[in-house]
Amino acid sequence: MDNGASSYLRFLDGDKEGFVELVEEYRNRLVLFIDSFVGDMHLSEEAADDAFMQLYVKKPRYKSEYSFKAWLYTIGKNAALDYLRRLKKRRYAPIDDYVYLSDKTDIEAEYIQGEENIVLHNTMRKLKKEYAQVLYLIYFEGLSNQEAEKVMGKSSRQISDLIYRAKQALRAELERGERHE
Repeated sequence: MDNGASSYLRFLDGDKEGFVELVEEYRNRLVLFIDSFVGDMHLSEEAADDAFMQLYVKKPRYKSEYSFKAWLYTIGKNAALDYLRRLKKRRYAPIDDYVYLSDKTDIEAEYIQGEENIVLHNTMRKLKKEYAQVLYLIYFEGLSNQEAEKVMGKSSRQISDLIYRAKQALRAELERGERHE
């Protein structure tokens, strides 16, 4: 049982510190994953907060069939999709019309260290959303293909094909960036 699962089970048994540990351990990474759906870090942070709020209020049961991380990311994906549906109903102006002038340090810079990783992350944002999601789950979060299947709701064959096409697209995008420099 991984750390997240033991922290969550402690929380379910009444230890509030277990929940604090969960948020500290997984929030930033969950925000980055949700950003592959939402495309805006500030909204992704809100959707991640919604996912943690669901855990805190509804206290869903964790079944150890998959890793805790895969289970949490599935909840995060559903929270992101719910958040997008709610935004669509409110008919907000496109988010690209707004410029956020928040503090200079953002979650990406704190989490992804080094020039190469920042370039890689920015390049992944240019890929199709599914490509970025599968690459993030497999290579940044270290989930197995089977766990990625569960999170993304895809079959084994679909995940294998997605990984292959995502790597090809990432390679092409990185090469395109090198030619422009």
